[in-house]
Amino acid sequence: MSWWPFLLGLVATPVAVHFASVMALAGPDALMTFYPYVLLLQSHLPGLTGNTAILSQWMMYLQFPLYGLIMTIVLKQKGFLAALGTVIVVHLVGVVGVIALHHGASL
Repeated sequence: MSWWPFLLGLVATPVAVHFASVMALAGPDALMTFYPYVLLLQSHLPGLTGNTAILSQWMMYLQFPLYGLIMTIVLKQKGFLAALGTVIVVHLVGVVGVIALHHGASL
């Protein structure tokens, strides 16, 4: 199995965390497209109890390695385009979830 997507996710994580700290200056909406799963965990989803702040902090460091792991698994079975498409879909599901929660909260 080719592990380069996972390794790339590990390498990208510190850069992404630094980028997110710069984006945070523009407000939470700027992070919506970059770290959707962090924002989903911070939004107190139904069924999640306890302190989700720690979980969302971990997700900031795990998101890109998880994307790399997903891409590594799909890459072996289906090829590069399918792997890339899968990671894009997983990310977009998170973005749509944040947008849906944001609009649901403002109603």
